[in-house]
Amino acid sequence: MLRILLADDHRVVRRGLRLLLEEKLEWKVCGEASNGREAVEMAATLMPHIAVVDLSMPELSGLEATRQIVKRVPGTEVLIYTMDESEKVVHEVLSAGA
Repeated sequence: MLRILLADDHRVVRRGLRLLLEEKLEWKVCGEASNGREAVEMAATLMPHIAVVDLSMPELSGLEATRQIVKRVPGTEVLIYTMDESEKVVHEVLSAGA
């Protein structure tokens, strides 16, 4: 079973992502975080295979949350999503370990 952590400050977005992801029977959303700090804490506790993280979140940005998740839970792959298409953001996200 593939365990997935969702992190977005919008409940409706998390709900929609959960519904889409869990259409695959072998995928399970193991947790939902509403801010970056909560995402890091949940990743350390739940040890998901994948963390799907919004770039723009309160308390701790998705970028910083990614850095901390990768450091604390090296087995977790991080996927960041954003509306920003700039090369600078893409470079920062990849440099953070996503």
